[in-house]
Amino acid sequence: MNSNNNDRLTEKLNEKLKFRESLTNEILADIEYEVDDLLAGAPDGLNEKDRKAIRNEVIAQTRRVTEALTTEELQNEGARRAYTCRAVADARYLVHVRMAQGKKG
Repeated sequence: MNSNNNDRLTEKLNEKLKFRESLTNEILADIEYEVDDLLAGAPDGLNEKDRKAIRNEVIAQTRRVTEALTTEELQNEGARRAYTCRAVADARYLVHVRMAQGKKG
């Protein structure tokens, strides 16, 4: 009987982890799409290396944030939209910083 309870608990935990992973993947896909769209329209003076660095930085930050959130927070559509907007704003800021650095160098 104890084994059955452990199996059920393990199964339930695995389902929760898969659900959380699914939510995280959805958020990452949304951010990737939005950032890629922003970078596609970035000025020509922004080279491919800088574009990739900006994308990687925003995605890494998104991963750190999603790891810190609860599953309930990951499900909150308003929070997800707000975070997506924030990530795009961060990417836009990084584009401007890289462009300004290029003008100085």
